[in-house]
Amino acid sequence: MSIAPLTARQARLLQVIETSLAEHGYVPTLQEMAEAMGIASLHGVKRHLAALERKGYIRRLPGRRRAIELRHRVVPLEGSIPILGQVAAGRPLLAVENQEGALSLGPALLGKGTHFALRVQGDSMIEEGIQEGDYVIVHQQQTADPGEIVVVLLGEEATVKRLRQQGKRLFLEAANAAYAPIPLTRQSPTPRILGTVVGVYQDRRRRR
Repeated sequence: MSIAPLTARQARLLQVIETSLAEHGYVPTLQEMAEAMGIASLHGVKRHLAALERKGYIRRLPGRRRAIELRHRVVPLEGSIPILGQVAAGRPLLAVENQEGALSLGPALLGKGTHFALRVQGDSMIEEGIQEGDYVIVHQQQTADPGEIVVVLLGEEATVKRLRQQGKRLFLEAANAAYAPIPLTRQSPTPRILGTVVGVYQDRRRRR
């Protein structure tokens, strides 16, 4: 039976829950979840928990505090995926496409197709739970729909943003009010979609 895909934030939250259960034997508090995801709103955490339950990944046990049952553990990745450099979560930076190594994810939210990882630089996607030093997991494809988080090559510079459409105009939108949208016009460097972001991997050792 197929299950519904997760957004980057939902994938991050599921990773936080699974890691806490594996390392400590209990579910983190809402505040701990919010801190691990890099968001301030506990209401936002509750909304993502509801989405995980609705999609069949968890079950919240009524009448018990911090009681969450994992109903679907993500499929283990066979082997690893290549780390193909870095990508800007900020202003576009010079693309680095040389393989830096491989990322062994263990449980990974991957479906069919080719995937690769990019290390994030900058803070333009923090409201999506994507922080500097994280790795975005990218499904390699050349097209994307408005609303998806994409990795885009603009000339020789790469960036990760959400693809938006307003009328016939396309632009790249940050998840941080400090950054202006990037319009995709005929005058701008020809955009080339490298893939869509399907997950975020946070190396917990980097946060310590």
